[in-house]
Amino acid sequence: MKKILIFTCAILCFFTPVYAYSQKDVNTLLSSKNCPNGDLSGAQLQNADLTGANLSGANLCFANLEGAILENANLKSADLVKANVKTAYLAGADLDGADLSSANFYRACLNRASLVGTKAFRTNFSHALLTFANFYVADMQEANFDYINGHLANFVSTNLAQSWLYNADLRSSNLTNANLYNAKLQKANLTEANLTNANLTNAILRDTNLNLADLTNANLDETDLLAASMQGTKFTANELKTARTK
Repeated sequence: MKKILIFTCAILCFFTPVYAYSQKDVNTLLSSKNCPNGDLSGAQLQNADLTGANLSGANLCFANLEGAILENANLKSADLVKANVKTAYLAGADLDGADLSSANFYRACLNRASLVGTKAFRTNFSHALLTFANFYVADMQEANFDYINGHLANFVSTNLAQSWLYNADLRSSNLTNANLYNAKLQKANLTEANLTNANLTNAILRDTNLNLADLTNANLDETDLLAASMQGTKFTANELKTARTK
């Protein structure tokens, strides 16, 4: 019996996440808003006012930042894996090179935020505000962008393979060279969006608004365009031959 208990405890310790944040680093952040490379993993920072904070290189994995104010904060190369960032305010924040994998940004505000080269595998951005956000060359496979407001966002050369963008507002967004392989864009609004050279192989764009969008040289192999609105949409000659339109 004793051996079973010891074995069970060992298993639980192995699989239970360890939140080894430094209380000193938490205190420093809250008092000075300056904690680059700090250990804040699992820290409870919900609703904290961290406007303009320097968190570059900080370990924020599993941290709770729900409702926090991070306007114009420096989060370059920060680790936000599995962090809770729901409803946080990150307008103008710098997240270049950060790892946001499996983090939750539900209803977060990222207007004008910079996310150049970020990694966001299976990250939840549903209902987030992303107007003018910059996702240049970011790796965002299987991320959830359902119902976002991404008006005028920059997704140039972004990897959005197998991502979800249902009912996403992507008006006038720039998706040049973006990888949208097998992405789900049903009922998305891509009016005047730039999809030049984008990879839309096997993507689903049913009932999508593509009016005045530019799909010059886009890869539309097996792309589902059933009931899509394409008034004034720009295509390369014969581009629609391999797409599904009926």
